[in-house]
Amino acid sequence: QLLASFRRQLEPLNVRITELKQLVDQRRDDIDSGATKKAQTEKEIVDSTERMAEGRVEREQSGESISSLLSEKAEADRKVEEREAALRSVRDELSTSQERRSKLEVELAQNNMSAENLCERIQEKYQIALREVESVRLMVSVDDSESLTVGVVADGENEEHETDWERVGKKVAELQDRIDRMGPVNLVAIEEYKEIEERHAELTRHHDDLVQAKERLLEIIEQINTETTAMFRSTFEKIRGNFRELFTEVFEGGKADLVLVDEEDVLSSGIEIVARPPGKKLQSITLLSGGEQTMTAVSLLFSIYQVSPSPFCLLDELDAPLDESNINRFVRVLKRFLNQSQFLIITHNKRTISMADTLYGVTMQEQGVSKIVSVKFQETERGKGAELTAKTTPSRGQTSKSKEDVRPSQDGDVISMGK
Repeated sequence: QLLASFRRQLEPLNVRITELKQLVDQRRDDIDSGATKKAQTEKEIVDSTERMAEGRVEREQSGESISSLLSEKAEADRKVEEREAALRSVRDELSTSQERRSKLEVELAQNNMSAENLCERIQEKYQIALREVESVRLMVSVDDSESLTVGVVADGENEEHETDWERVGKKVAELQDRIDRMGPVNLVAIEEYKEIEERHAELTRHHDDLVQAKERLLEIIEQINTETTAMFRSTFEKIRGNFRELFTEVFEGGKADLVLVDEEDVLSSGIEIVARPPGKKLQSITLLSGGEQTMTAVSLLFSIYQVSPSPFCLLDELDAPLDESNINRFVRVLKRFLNQSQFLIITHNKRTISMADTLYGVTMQEQGVSKIVSVKFQETERGKGAELTAKTTPSRGQTSKSKEDVRPSQDGDVISMGK
């Protein structure tokens, strides 16, 4: 039996031995392939080491070439700066030359105009066309009585003689003066002079008064602008801080800001409203939804109220685009200002109506006949809790209503909140 058992085990053992021989042959093949791969890897390592050495040499060469190129670049930049400086100097000289040319052209135009006027005056006064007069040389001589004598020098005589135009001008002025003295005498010139002098003194006094008044007005305007700017900046910063805090409170997060379009000229600068509700990026108010714009406007309105409260405020369907959660926030903010302002709100929202002190409803029970119903709510305490009672002013058989029975009509309801 033991021999039979061994014989039965002999065949599986032979199969296992065959498998082990195959595994040994496979492992020997793997060893041979591993040795081949090792040899290839060692060769690749040697090649990589050689390439690394070549790369280091190339890097050193590249560094040297880069250094030389940087030096050349610096030299080129220096030359460019020198050329730009030379170009600027040339441009300055060109600008100066152009200015001088413009001045010379203006002087030339003035001289031409003066020459034209002179020709016209001579034509009118002496009937002589100055352009048609031939040019001659004049000789100025002084006699024993130191009077000037102007004569014409003929051609060929005194070639080296030069006309003394200064003396000629004096002689012309003297002759012109003599001509003027020989003119008609104005007998009332003294009286006219006194009248003109008095008028000149009066106009001078008026001019001085106007100049002083102008200076005083400019000083007052400057003072007003300075004080207005300071007051505007102070008020703007207060409203800005209130707007940031109230926006965060209303939206339960987010950020908002008021930005001046022109910081230099605050009196004529526009104001941009920037808002970022929770979960959105910072953007202009024009890109927000209707409800977000309304809540932002509410935040800005009550931010201004905190700086300058108003005793009376009218809101026309301000809560129309708001959902239920935003209505609660709106009412919560509204309650903060009831002690200092009275609010008159036109609304269709039940939640807003439920917070009112007085309700004015417009209804139409009969076709074409409108009727106003007013309801006043008062708080009374009973026991531990508090409840609301309504006092109604009935019209045409109307009876008192509780606060829960009040419903907004299709025409809209007007509610009054505050003391």
